[in-house]
Amino acid sequence: MEQDEHRVKTDCFKRKNWLRRIISCGRFAIAINKAKLKGQSHNLVFLTGKRAGTLVATLALVVLLCAAGGAQAVPVSIKLTSDALGLGNSDINKGKTVAPDVPGFITSPTTGQGSILTVQGDGKAGIGTTVPVLVTITAQTRLDVTEDLPQWPNDYHAGIIFISKEKKDLPDGKKEGLGVRAFKVDETTGLRELYSEKKHKKKHKEKPDKSGLATIEGSKHVSGGTSDDTYDWGKPNGAPHVDEAVIFDFNPQFYADALSVEVLLSEFDATDVIKLHTELTSGSTFDFDFLQTTDTSLFEQVGADKDKLWKLKFSGIGQLQTGDLIQNFTLFAVDDDPLNPRGTAEHFWVTGMTIDAELIPEPATICLLAFGAVLLRRRKK
Repeated sequence: MEQDEHRVKTDCFKRKNWLRRIISCGRFAIAINKAKLKGQSHNLVFLTGKRAGTLVATLALVVLLCAAGGAQAVPVSIKLTSDALGLGNSDINKGKTVAPDVPGFITSPTTGQGSILTVQGDGKAGIGTTVPVLVTITAQTRLDVTEDLPQWPNDYHAGIIFISKEKKDLPDGKKEGLGVRAFKVDETTGLRELYSEKKHKKKHKEKPDKSGLATIEGSKHVSGGTSDDTYDWGKPNGAPHVDEAVIFDFNPQFYADALSVEVLLSEFDATDVIKLHTELTSGSTFDFDFLQTTDTSLFEQVGADKDKLWKLKFSGIGQLQTGDLIQNFTLFAVDDDPLNPRGTAEHFWVTGMTIDAELIPEPATICLLAFGAVLLRRRKK
């Protein structure tokens, strides 16, 4: 019942945006008809002021009815496994080098950036050729190391996204999902190291040439913990890779309902914690530093204790209101027991996400009337 009421209020909020567009369309059409057009053709209907007003009102009504009746946000489910994303049926970025780029999942060539995963509105990885991209997912690692870093830009904090293949374990989502790894970096510059086939070549073993691909390391989960906050110029690589983050950045062409967001976490112990940062399209931002499963308004257990599956529900965030649209959010893995810090304190997967989203349709009214105006001007005597 509460969910239905929330959807109704959100639809009303969006209709206000449609009304603003309709008013703009009407003003544009009236401006056209104030022009001193003379004559008419048997192939064209001359728009007098009265006829223009009637046409605008009719088109506005049609647009409004379409917005009210058909333009409703629908739940979009995104599962973060290679199979579900349409990226094959094997683990991706599990070895010593990054996987070759494919449409929708690349390693950015830009220093300071790692993996970029773009997920379309149909839940598949892609670049939005036929289905628009809904969300772009990136990652960061080693965020606990903040002092005496190499000159910026460098790749030390850039995160590499690991994506597991689909597992058969139940409940669905168990022991699978998205994790974060790290570039191996040059100790002096902090820039990613590239694989050299000559350096790693082994006899009597035929393998694909990985020359030029960035080398990577670290666990395959999103990891939290505590390590030295100062960059180690002698040995910057190696464990731990902790205080990692996963960033979800939504396409502004979508209405993305903030309260509807639900994120599924796998291998997440009841004692684990996360930090959450959210930004709304209104400009409001919220930070939550120590979210625990004991907060039942935010967390919902899926399956039994042994399954280690938890759902994080944004509907439990008191600061969010009906009609709030989300721009991005970031999940951080942290040390779940800061009074007794450990190098690696927690590991989990981000298994999937659901959100009520709607592609913002651009009303055709302006284009239609503008085209009509051009035709009228060409036929004017």
